[in-house]
This record gives sequence, structure tokens and C-alpha cells, in this order.
Amino acid sequence: MNKKILGMGLAAMMMAACSNGAASTSAGKEYKATVAGSDGTEYTAVLTKEDGKLTGVSIDAVDAEGKSKKEAGDDYGMKKASAINKEWYQQIEFLENYILEHGVDAVKLNAEGQPEGEDVKSGCTINLKDIMEAVNEANNESK
Repeated sequence: MNKKILGMGLAAMMMAACSNGAASTSAGKEYKATVAGSDGTEYTAVLTKEDGKLTGVSIDAVDAEGKSKKEAGDDYGMKKASAINKEWYQQIEFLENYILEHGVDAVKLNAEGQPEGEDVKSGCTINLKDIMEAVNEANNESK
């Protein structure tokens, strides 16, 4: 009995240690990818799919000091510099919902990594190069 519990615990820890991969949940199967940005920030995307349909999108960025941009909330301080007067977490929430509604392939970027479509730019003006790389990697895991 103890060996079985130990084995299950080790398996769970090994799954959690993977930066890219898939895991099953009660809400579907999760596909996760993490991309290292040039500034030391790690961008992570988790896509949840059930029966091949996208049912959840979660994106975050953790800086070199281990601080989550999403968790920073209003303290991140992007709102003042934002052309749409929104914090990082608000723009990412918009992007998550947009991807959930329209699909990963609906987000088009220019050569600099900025969103091209006015529908995306209306709620998310941040550079999406590394973010969408993580989203695309997670999406490719699901295929």
C-alpha cells in the first residue's frame, strides 16, 4: 500500500516538473508550454481541451525574479503606459477570452510581435511574440 502511494506521488511530481506536456483533469486534458523570453521572462500557456474542443486558456509570465505578472495585478504598473489604459493582467484576460472564442489561429502578429487585427488590439496591445509562441506550442502538443 505504501509503495503504491509513493509511486503515485512520484508520478505526480514528475508530471508537475515538466515544463511542456499534457495532463488530464476533470475538465479535460491540459496542454502546457513554457517559452523563455529574451529578457529572462518565462511565458507559460495552458490550453484545456475536451473532446478536441478548446475549453480553457490560461497565460502568465514570470520574470527573472520569480514574480508573476498576472498575480501582480494593478501593482504591475502598465496601465499608465498603455494606449488602452489597461494593466497587463487585463490585457491577457482579454487575449485568453479571445483565443477561447475565436481559436489560436485567429491571433495574427506583425513582424515585431504586435497584434495585427483591430479586434485583438482593442483589448490587447502588448507584444505577443513570446506569449503566442507558448500558446502555439501548447496547441501543437494537443495535435
